[in-house]
Amino acid sequence: MRFSNEQVQKALAAVNPGWELIAAQQLSPRVAKLEILGDHGRPHRLILLGHSDRDRQGNPDIARDEFRLLKILSSARLAVPRPLLVGASLEIPFLITEFVEGATRFAPSDLPAFCYQLADILSDIHQFGIEQHDLSFLPSQREAIAENMREATEDAYGMRAAICATLPRLQFNDAVLLHGDFWLGNLLWRGDQLAAIIDWEDAMLGDPLGDLGKSRLEMLWALGKTAMDLYSAGYGARNPELDYRCLPFWDLWGALRLAHFANWSSEGDKIARMRAQYECFVTKAIAALETLQE
Repeated sequence: MRFSNEQVQKALAAVNPGWELIAAQQLSPRVAKLEILGDHGRPHRLILLGHSDRDRQGNPDIARDEFRLLKILSSARLAVPRPLLVGASLEIPFLITEFVEGATRFAPSDLPAFCYQLADILSDIHQFGIEQHDLSFLPSQREAIAENMREATEDAYGMRAAICATLPRLQFNDAVLLHGDFWLGNLLWRGDQLAAIIDWEDAMLGDPLGDLGKSRLEMLWALGKTAMDLYSAGYGARNPELDYRCLPFWDLWGALRLAHFANWSSEGDKIARMRAQYECFVTKAIAALETLQE
């Protein structure tokens, strides 16, 4: 999915007909950065967001729901882009947010401090007061698990069987707000300060270990096992009240959702490394679940 110039002009006019488009840059298949002249001719930058066919088939209201969530989180002063508009005047629903100046970080100078900072950020998301806000429009984690199990096609390690065997006896922690895709690519930084948490289209309500398990694998791929362990320890220290006995289940659920990313890199040696890390992560989780079931 790429936005045409006509679509960009139409979306911008829906926000403010007086604003003038100077340039549009496609940042990813679903994201475009807009350079505009706003009120009083002042230069301004915005983000135009769409969603894939698959995401819209799964949730026809995904643009509206992401907009509603960003509005709630922005009002609560969580570090997210401020949403401006959700609309359906294009061929697909879309939303427009403020542009946040920042960059991703994949090579921190102080690895332990960075890992603990990431654990704090995820903890802050999970400790968002869902009781004070109406988030009933978000999907439940249990629904997401059922959908993932139906859709999963890559399962060379017996992940689905292990998940199915564990699920009936799984002890869930109390539900919290989940980002759904917490990894380094969805965090923007200015220096060593967090600027924004982006890409909330996979947000849901459920066990916080669901976010932790998936992001543990992402950390392993991005920064290695030491970083994954530091990050996990940091999260555990911030959230000692949680029951971590079922973390292997959530590791496995995250791995099942990320199976295709083990072949993501264009570099052959990196693919081999990611596959080896993935296999080790999955087999360790399955072995831990087997012990848990005894």
